[in-house]
Amino acid sequence: MSYRDYIEEQRKLARTKKEAREAKAERLRNPRPPRLDPPPAPDSPIILIVIGICLTLAMSLGMLMLASPAAVPPQDEIPTIVIQGTPAETEAIRAWLEQEIQESNLNWKITAVRNRMEFAAHLNAGERVDVLIVDQELAGELYAAGMLAPLLKKAEAPSFAGAFAPLWDEQPFTKTLGWAISSTGDVDYARHLYTVFQQFAEPFTLNK
Repeated sequence: MSYRDYIEEQRKLARTKKEAREAKAERLRNPRPPRLDPPPAPDSPIILIVIGICLTLAMSLGMLMLASPAAVPPQDEIPTIVIQGTPAETEAIRAWLEQEIQESNLNWKITAVRNRMEFAAHLNAGERVDVLIVDQELAGELYAAGMLAPLLKKAEAPSFAGAFAPLWDEQPFTKTLGWAISSTGDVDYARHLYTVFQQFAEPFTLNK
């Protein structure tokens, strides 16, 4: 290589280094914006279908839970007879009930309330009520409120006469106690008890 060619090569090398320094300085003064990642690939149709099914099931479950009735607190497992009367009436009726219940090998709990206030407190406390032996006037009010079921399943049409059966013949100006079945209790088992007493028990008599 001649001296002239050597000098030319040195000039090219110097220009290259100068351009490199200028380019580096330019990058420092004006940095490039950060590189953005490429947009995500579109979702697979299968994934979209699975997500749609999951959302549909979740909405259906939510609607079902809203439509379902509220859970009822568990009641005492033993069906209950509630007697509303004076202490003398309650004692006599309890003895009459217990004798036939034992002879028929049935399982019933008997409780007593003295008046309407105690009966209301019994209901408000959430206590179980399946069979009622109450005054005819109170039974009429319970029937009007839709709280009584027919004593017999085969009753042709709902009526108070089909929902209340007196223990003794009605008399003027005399209180009448009788059978009734709560619509919120075990209606079928209550009807079974009523039928057993109608067919096998001795008629109730209150010794006054």
